[in-house]
Amino acid sequence: MPEPETIHLFSYGTLRLPEVQMAVFGRLIEGADDALPGWRTEMVEITDPDVLARSGEHFHPITIPSTDPADAVAGSVFRVTEADLWASDAYEVSDYVRTCVRLRSGLAAWTYVKADEAPADPPLDALVAAEQRGLALLDAIEAAGFIVPGRTERAIEADIRALAAREFGVSVHWHDRVVRAGINTLCIAGQPAPDRTIEEDDIVFLDLGPVFGDWEADVGRSYAVGDNPEKRRVIADLETVFDVVRARFLANPDITGADLFAIAVAESEARGWRFGGQIAGHTVGPFPYARSPAGKTGGRVNPANTQRMREHDQHGHPRHWILEIHLVSPDGQWGGFYERLLLEA
Repeated sequence: MPEPETIHLFSYGTLRLPEVQMAVFGRLIEGADDALPGWRTEMVEITDPDVLARSGEHFHPITIPSTDPADAVAGSVFRVTEADLWASDAYEVSDYVRTCVRLRSGLAAWTYVKADEAPADPPLDALVAAEQRGLALLDAIEAAGFIVPGRTERAIEADIRALAAREFGVSVHWHDRVVRAGINTLCIAGQPAPDRTIEEDDIVFLDLGPVFGDWEADVGRSYAVGDNPEKRRVIADLETVFDVVRARFLANPDITGADLFAIAVAESEARGWRFGGQIAGHTVGPFPYARSPAGKTGGRVNPANTQRMREHDQHGHPRHWILEIHLVSPDGQWGGFYERLLLEA
């Protein structure tokens, strides 16, 4: 069984405080001293009441690039899980954006830097090109015959990682390469599940986040391994629901994230399925755009997002969206998943 990839998180601020770690991660995490060369810190005022309550500090440090090569930001590097990353994203306010850096020790680690350092207006054609490469990766996985009965999810994930590196030059994935089979297809993003072996007449879905150069793709597709008619029906309905929800988005320039989520649920139920996701999509852009704390800036398609989806982000950039459709069988025993860009035309 392959070992999970090591994820490192570098903190130079309040995530090192025990009380913040307990509030964010639910446990204390041990770190090692390290530093981020070529950067320096300034202070930012925190107004978010939740972050103030957890940290007890009104001003937090934030990193910006330095013109002095001798500068470095001291901090701690932690070994964390994928769920920990999502938790830390939710904790950080919109002044910060997460990016991957090289530490003095040589480790590659995630850290939070000033969001004003984000790239300018992201061109949609770059996202479309990244998605096309992501869809080609899905095609290559199918052609390789990875998804067959008797194989485990983790074995397939390892094969995908090797194929993506070998044939597509992918060394970074902005989220784990997700392989779900059978009962595990009920799981939402970031939810842990035991490794499962694909069975005869099973259903499997892939949820991939490969990064091509500076741009991230987010694509998902489902497969009916056998001839079960209901599992084959859900495969067809995933794309049908996607197309209908997309059409409703295009027809309403003022639609909110909450509106679109409600439409996705209603269209799923109209075809006899339950909607399985807590969100029905999120923003996407130049890597690591989708790792920014999007939930606090209207970046998710969920019931809490009453912001117009076509509103620009806090930097004045147009936002681009991924639409996710997660359908679950009426008996709650299995599901299917499909996602790709929510294109305007």
